[in-house]
Amino acid sequence: MDADNEDPSKDGRSDKVGYLKMLMNQFTQMRSFPIVVLGGLLCLMGVLWPEPEHQRPLTVAVNVWPGTETLVMACDIVNTQDQRINVVEMSWPTAVMGAFRKRVVDAAVVTLDEMIRLEAEGAKPRAVLVLGISQGSDAVMGHPGQQSMAHLRGRNVGVELRSGGEYLLWQALAANGMTLQDVHVIPLNLAETEDAYHEKEMDAVVTTDPWCLRLLEKGAVALFDSRQTGLELTRVLVVREDALPTYRRELHSLVSACLKLNSPTGLPGSARGHDAILRRQGFTLSQWQKSLGRIHVPDAAENLRLMTQNSGGLEECLEKMIGTMRKQGLLRQEIKAQDLLIPYFLEESP
Repeated sequence: MDADNEDPSKDGRSDKVGYLKMLMNQFTQMRSFPIVVLGGLLCLMGVLWPEPEHQRPLTVAVNVWPGTETLVMACDIVNTQDQRINVVEMSWPTAVMGAFRKRVVDAAVVTLDEMIRLEAEGAKPRAVLVLGISQGSDAVMGHPGQQSMAHLRGRNVGVELRSGGEYLLWQALAANGMTLQDVHVIPLNLAETEDAYHEKEMDAVVTTDPWCLRLLEKGAVALFDSRQTGLELTRVLVVREDALPTYRRELHSLVSACLKLNSPTGLPGSARGHDAILRRQGFTLSQWQKSLGRIHVPDAAENLRLMTQNSGGLEECLEKMIGTMRKQGLLRQEIKAQDLLIPYFLEESP
């Protein structure tokens, strides 16, 4: 059959097929357009959407003092695959305070006066646990032949300023009718006090264990010590206020572990178990055991009482210290003692 005689219906079918193909192509393009746009938007969101903030482990700053060893051991105990607490060891108190104030760490071990200073500086420390009450482990150490603080009038006294050592020196002088103006104050870091004591131009140093105990064993004389200050040379674990809800689980575990270690069977009894402690403190086992007798460590019940009881507790002690520090010009801000104490984790502990 020639072209002139072709069936006209065949051309009609071809036109319909072509038209249908065109419609299908347009429909496919219309369906793929939103998908392409959606894909582009998702890519853009992936670039611009902020990544989830990584929560760092709870970080605790401690300085060298026998009473912090329970805390260090407790951190090791509670560390698991999904819960981590980091301990940062520093050699002197003002370094610990600086790290806390600058938010390098979330928690720290400090004396009560150091906690008051941090609060005055806006760092918002909140005490959650009493680690130990100094009963002789902090002292003003003089040379043989010196019998009282009066022998230091006009003499050189080495002390770490803006720390518990300075507060102890002020208390020692006040108890003997003296002030800081009656001595020549030589600024030292706590870790320097043992070596500085042996320098001829240093008449006394204000220090704490382990340095204090080693000096005693070498013949130094304690002219005044923390047994005369009641609760004022207490060390507490403080946590930055805005970190409390973030690390609630870790803090609960840490406080519970510390209280369990404070029980008679909590600490390792053998010399081998104390190896790490002895290295950190620079002690023999005998010295370590002596140092424990110079610190009172409250159990769970006493911890809770100290944190919640108005009379005879930390709140009353802090109020007295705040008043004293303001009177002596060491503090200008108004501080509320009750704001500094958070017994929540003690109440939750078994």
